[in-house]
Amino acid sequence: MKKIFITLVLFSFLIFNNAYSATGEATKYEVTMQKVELCEDSACATSYTIGDSSMVADIASADAGATVGSYASTSGIPAGKTYSHLRVTLSRTFTITGTVVFGGGTCATDGGTDHAATQLLDAGTGTAASTSMYLSNADTYGSDDGTGEDDGTGITLNYSSPTYASSMTVSGSTAVLIYELTSSYTKGLKAPLIDISFNTENALGAAEVTNCIMWVEEPYVAITIN
Repeated sequence: MKKIFITLVLFSFLIFNNAYSATGEATKYEVTMQKVELCEDSACATSYTIGDSSMVADIASADAGATVGSYASTSGIPAGKTYSHLRVTLSRTFTITGTVVFGGGTCATDGGTDHAATQLLDAGTGTAASTSMYLSNADTYGSDDGTGEDDGTGITLNYSSPTYASSMTVSGSTAVLIYELTSSYTKGLKAPLIDISFNTENALGAAEVTNCIMWVEEPYVAITIN
């Protein structure tokens, strides 16, 4: 029985409205997968659910592929169907450890608990600690305190036109992303291998004006099915 083997690479959601913004590496980047589907079209109007259980995986770890690979079996995918996209449902809550280095200093995840739907993380400057982070709402946030403000003068998060996903929807407690496969896949007699590679070198965003403000960066995902 073959399993899904997933690798991820990361990219930015952010529109940088201030000169003190940057991205940095996450040495821990835990995501909670809730559902993975193969889609016959870009809107996923017709899909096959590979798995719909909840599983936590640290995609920054050396054995992330093996961990995520145990998520679900691919043996039940219907033969003769052609799939062009993959849809994944994730929890908006992540557990992240990492730092972002600026010319004049460093912002680090600090173990704080203030990151929420309408609030970016008010982070620290010392040693990075494991921190619960949240995929905040699309909005403009104050670069001094990370609070949602909607006046266009700070840090803008915008999910309407992701760089690598075909589409992204953030609502409730989940984020739903649709990715185009590197090439369409038609199911034959053998169970396929789903390959998705990753790195977390730019998995954190930060801005430093009066305080260090940090946020979750969106994964760049390239998916191949063999």
